[in-house]
Amino acid sequence: MTELLYPPEERSVHDRIERWLTLAAEALAWAGGLILLALIGMSLVSIISRKLGFHPVNGDVELMQMGCAVASAAFLPLCTLRGDHLRVEFFTEGCRPALRQRMDAVTDILLAAVFALLAWRTGLQMLDSRDSGEIAALTALPLWIPVLLMIPSLALTVLCALYRAVRAFFLCDDLCNEEAS
Repeated sequence: MTELLYPPEERSVHDRIERWLTLAAEALAWAGGLILLALIGMSLVSIISRKLGFHPVNGDVELMQMGCAVASAAFLPLCTLRGDHLRVEFFTEGCRPALRQRMDAVTDILLAAVFALLAWRTGLQMLDSRDSGEIAALTALPLWIPVLLMIPSLALTVLCALYRAVRAFFLCDDLCNEEAS
């Protein structure tokens, strides 16, 4: 395992669209990291307060669940744009690079479809939760707010997956031409 996780050619931005997608995905990833750091701080305050005999943070578990959901969704676009999702390459290991590239493009299209469905259904859940006035039991925080905060991450993941698929199909043409010559 001495190979680079991101060889220089994969780290470079290829065009203007990828530049904007990368900026947006990195901003969401940083926001997700900051959310997790805030949750760690809240958790430490709550634990130390309990141990010292004071009242813990009210609704710390609820806040932890909501914050982790929003933070983990925020990491998905960057992971998708870089192609870092878990994949099993056992069956495609012996394939030509052009075929592997096309198969990756198809999986990116499927990923985009799944995340489009998730974004749509999450949006409907947010509207339903807002209309019903559903709130968290201990913090009285409206539950539609963290659900709403997940939707931009899911939508950007769709765009990142579609970008990768389109780029892979066009790049595959270059690979096919190189293999033919």
